[in-house]
Amino acid sequence: MNKELDIAALESVSIADNYNNYVAGLFFSNIKKSYNILDFGAGYGLFTKKIKDAGYKILAVEINKEAIEKLKTLNIDCYSSIEKVPLTTNCIISLNVLEHIDDDYKCLKDLYSHLPIDGKLILYLPASNLVWTKLDEMVNHKRRYSKRQVTELLESNKFKIEKVFYVDFIGWWVLLLSKILKLDLGFDKKKIKFYDKYIFKFFKFIDHVTKNIVGKNLFIVATKKV
Repeated sequence: MNKELDIAALESVSIADNYNNYVAGLFFSNIKKSYNILDFGAGYGLFTKKIKDAGYKILAVEINKEAIEKLKTLNIDCYSSIEKVPLTTNCIISLNVLEHIDDDYKCLKDLYSHLPIDGKLILYLPASNLVWTKLDEMVNHKRRYSKRQVTELLESNKFKIEKVFYVDFIGWWVLLLSKILKLDLGFDKKKIKFYDKYIFKFFKFIDHVTKNIVGKNLFIVATKKV
């Protein structure tokens, strides 16, 4: 991802309040106050700050220099690599990061090594190759994941899957239609605001029915085992 697209993606996502609150709720329902949390690939700290403001202990790993400066202004301790993070983490979260990494197997192996036994790994990833579009190429996605693919990937790294389900069914349909109609979605903030306010807000409840069928993203909770 080049610098301009990187920043555009991070900024555009931040304005989708309904979507962000919904995704944050998924994380809050799966983390405990006793956790020492690491946000791997924290970006501009949108979710990191939400978690910190809720009273959780959280650190961040991020490589984008402008994002690191933003995290500093939020008083969030940030490291440039996971190897530099103190070995006190017992829960790692990561939102829309693994799909950018060439060797996702090695990345998960590194995350595994940084957790204690029974430590938690919570992931939010893009799903379904059927809705692969130019937008994926623009932001340098290496892949979109299937439920089976991510399960096998985690289990091969000695993680036990606790939960795995699809999120944002209506977003999946929006991507599919845009692909069929050859629409250019880009990072248009007006389009994102419209989708968030008039589409996602009213159709997010469909996820309760479709979470085991299909969605734009996957939510995964896994535990480190020996």
